[in-house]
Amino acid sequence: MSLDLVSVEDFSHNQFQYIEDPFSFYALMRERSPAHLSGTIYGGTWLMFRYADCARLMRDERLSNARSAVPLRFLPAEQREEFADMLDIYARWLAFHDGREHTRNRRQANKGYVPFTDEYLEPRIQGLVDQLLDQVDPTGFDLMSQFAFPLPAMVIADVLGVPVEAHAELNRWTDDIAHLFGSTSVSVEHLRRTRESTRQLAAFLASEDNARRSRAEGGLLHQLREAEVRGRRFSERDVVAQAALLLFAGVASIRYLIGNSVRALTAVPATERELLLHPATAGPAVEELLRLCTPVSFVGRVAGEDFEYTASDGTVVPLRKGQPLLLYVASANRDPAVFDRPDELVLDRPLPNRHLTFGTGRHLCFGDPLVRQTTRIALSSLYRRWPELHVPPQENNWNNNLGFHGITSLQVTGDA
Repeated sequence: MSLDLVSVEDFSHNQFQYIEDPFSFYALMRERSPAHLSGTIYGGTWLMFRYADCARLMRDERLSNARSAVPLRFLPAEQREEFADMLDIYARWLAFHDGREHTRNRRQANKGYVPFTDEYLEPRIQGLVDQLLDQVDPTGFDLMSQFAFPLPAMVIADVLGVPVEAHAELNRWTDDIAHLFGSTSVSVEHLRRTRESTRQLAAFLASEDNARRSRAEGGLLHQLREAEVRGRRFSERDVVAQAALLLFAGVASIRYLIGNSVRALTAVPATERELLLHPATAGPAVEELLRLCTPVSFVGRVAGEDFEYTASDGTVVPLRKGQPLLLYVASANRDPAVFDRPDELVLDRPLPNRHLTFGTGRHLCFGDPLVRQTTRIALSSLYRRWPELHVPPQENNWNNNLGFHGITSLQVTGDA
């Protein structure tokens, strides 16, 4: 990609040239304009590309996570009312809370998640992985449609205690939500489709049948209803919202991380891929894949007050209360000021791997253990079955937004 700072004013999360190769753009911005004001994204948004700025701003208490309505800023106030029920669900998400409210709700959610230890989840995730891989033709199959798409929805459904057979619907509903939050330009038509998908997802999670099933299985949906901290429980609407958040955040992230990782691993000798097969080396290898292959391109914030921030290159960033910021973790993860050989996959990179894929500080991603564990089991199972797993030359079919960066199909062969 050939870029200059004049042409980047058209940068958006929905333009193919940036989806196809965001990394050349990130490298240019880290060097030339690491704190960049976009006049077109959400009506005026600061974009941050260096690790130092992204990490500092994630911890800055002057910034807020109350950003559920940011994608709707292009609408007149009266038209936003059409989507009030949808926004009510998003505003309840743990990820969009601040301060004491966030601490209280995080504590509540953590208590609900206590039973779901790695030891409990390992055989359940492995069983779902094996079920899917047993069905593919190793002489040639689509890794995405036959494995990476169904798996995360099945895993999270199993954790919640709802039917894993609903994975196709869960993918469809959460993909509409992911497109809304991963894009910088959406149509009213898509908003209406997303509102309907959000309504259907909420109704599914709130149904009596799923409540009974989750209670019988001790699923997370039931645990969230029962978790009590200091005499307080989640309301039913809050339970449904947190379950929807886990699905939204986990399904697309795990799906595209698996696809991005397999693409990257094709350039690695089979002897190095073996690091994924052993407990002592799999952890660092997965952390490196999270760094280099993250599907999550950015973390969003809004200014909670008027203030000035001085960026790492000395740029003074004047922020108005309510103004959005986008912190590009996919750029920060390749910052040469922090990472040696930043654009290379180094599966034995020493720990701690300081990537920002899950954020940092008090807003560290709630679902990160499940993402790590599912990705590790998925990849180790693939390469244990087929050490010479091969990705033949093919056209890349990219997801339609940069926010969740990944491919939607990937033909592979298991037989050498």
